[in-house]
Amino acid sequence: MTHMINIGKWFSRMFIPTQKNLWKPQIFRPKNLFKMAVVLLIFKFIAFSWLAYFPRTSNFAIVTGAELIELTNQERVAQGLEPLVVNAKLVDAATKKATDMINQGYFSHTSPSGLSPWYWFTKAGYKYSAAGENLARGFKESEYVNQAWMNSPTHRANILNGNYKDIGVAVVTGIIDGKETTIAVQLFGKTTIQQIAVNTTNTTTPAKTAVPVLTPDINKTETPAVVNVPVSKPIVKGEEVELLKGPEVFEQRNILFDSNSWMNTVFMVVLGVVSLILMLSFFINIKIQYPKMILMVLVFIILIAAIALFNGGALLNSGISIV
Repeated sequence: MTHMINIGKWFSRMFIPTQKNLWKPQIFRPKNLFKMAVVLLIFKFIAFSWLAYFPRTSNFAIVTGAELIELTNQERVAQGLEPLVVNAKLVDAATKKATDMINQGYFSHTSPSGLSPWYWFTKAGYKYSAAGENLARGFKESEYVNQAWMNSPTHRANILNGNYKDIGVAVVTGIIDGKETTIAVQLFGKTTIQQIAVNTTNTTTPAKTAVPVLTPDINKTETPAVVNVPVSKPIVKGEEVELLKGPEVFEQRNILFDSNSWMNTVFMVVLGVVSLILMLSFFINIKIQYPKMILMVLVFIILIAAIALFNGGALLNSGISIV
């Protein structure tokens, strides 16, 4: 009981302006404000350092792949489109393409040996009637990759192409041009089986169909490049397409530092508590004011708000390249 009373007295002296602490909560003592500022700054630095280091760990690629798929489907659903289904063959094709770029040290839709993006679809056994590819490098968080793609007309056209049904994403870290970098390969597709299923609903069967395939703008033009892929005859029946159940195949998550969201929450709670105590100090006994204390606390609030608003993720992702 005595212990509880002592805790109550300490809490009152520390946080509540009363006559016993001369209407000056001890939390507002310079040394206490300094300690809080240092602790919060250290936490922010740790979060920033974690974001800078974490992409080099083996699990980050899995987390990023899941988030890229989830973000892509969020963009599609927001536009009234069906979400894409993760296709194991597209994941395999994306992994092969990303690995080839790392091994040969290039970042382009076409390899130095002349292999086009569609080569990797075929190599993985994905028979497509429509296909597309988005590439990105030099990123730390997947949300910034998605934002960069959505800001590009041609990459956005791939993400919001209603013709696509499947998706496969791979993220690989390696050395390109003497620097460690992370590459994301996002592949979109529609299998010939899916095309046949659509055709069988028609009353007439066309001899040939031309399916538009939107691809990223390799020559950096302002309008999407369109390639027509003729489908001259049906694929033999019985072709198997292995589908995965969405992003849940990539269940690992960056829970500890998920874009600093929990860190920002901590900062906001501290700012809220300090602001509330400052208001109590001002209004509980309005006849007794301490201008220096009020000014010092306001400076503390501004400092902590500035630290909280510092976007380490944007800084770390400022060097994103997409093709």
